[in-house]
Amino acid sequence: MLRNNFSALAALGRWVLVFTVLLGRTVSAGAADPQVSISGQDVNGHAVALNGKGHFTVVMYTNPDLEDASREMTLALDPYRSRSDFTLVRVVDLRGNVPPEMRSIVRVQIRKEQVKECARLKKAGVVANSDQSPIIPDFSGSTLDALGWSSVYDQVHLVVYDPQGREVKRLEAVTDAKQMTKVVDSIL
Repeated sequence: MLRNNFSALAALGRWVLVFTVLLGRTVSAGAADPQVSISGQDVNGHAVALNGKGHFTVVMYTNPDLEDASREMTLALDPYRSRSDFTLVRVVDLRGNVPPEMRSIVRVQIRKEQVKECARLKKAGVVANSDQSPIIPDFSGSTLDALGWSSVYDQVHLVVYDPQGREVKRLEAVTDAKQMTKVVDSIL
């Protein structure tokens, strides 16, 4: 009786091992494939692929407390903004900060800032439009969670995707615009 139980246990162990190996191969094979599309809605309600194909994308985490720091990072990216193979996406963390009845007011304010930014870029000789630099106000946290940013941060975070939509670099707690541009230069 003990021998039968031991044989059954050994057989079960082999199946667990085989299943684990097969599962590991499935996970590994999936990890080698391009990442699942990560998207959000920009300030105008249009869908934006954060790891879209055909261009390098720098995705920036910001929140209302990081306005000055994210502006500094955005200014540092100006030299890249007119490139057809470059997109800057800013995701604004507004989880729990804005009641639903106030969200349209926030969107209007963001649109006004975008108009100012486009005028500033035009004066600097940079041809860019809001499609190349969408801003995603994330009220629910769904886009932030998909990017792996589950907390509220006190510093700018960045993730860079290549033209195939694969993550190539992640920077957390970016405090220096020069650090960021050095990384972007190395990738582009």
